[in-house]
Amino acid sequence: MRLTLSALALSVIALASPAFAMDGINTDTGDTVTVDDGTVFKVGDIVTLYDTEGTEMSVEIKALSDTGTAIDIDVIDQDSGDAASIEFTK
Repeated sequence: MRLTLSALALSVIALASPAFAMDGINTDTGDTVTVDDGTVFKVGDIVTLYDTEGTEMSVEIKALSDTGTAIDIDVIDQDSGDAASIEFTK
């Protein structure tokens, strides 16, 4: 019974933890954007970004490079068609 209560307590703590995110900078505008932590970037994939106000944006990754200290991605906004370059520091 003791193990069951411990497992239950651990489950409640895990579910109550906030979602993690990774912040990036739109190098064209200087605006901060956020992507869910664990998002994998691949050319051709569509990922969801959020601006500082929490507005959701779907973007297609057109190009990416890993500099060792950052991941740089070039994207096209699926709604507006606008292009942007975003840098996510590791």
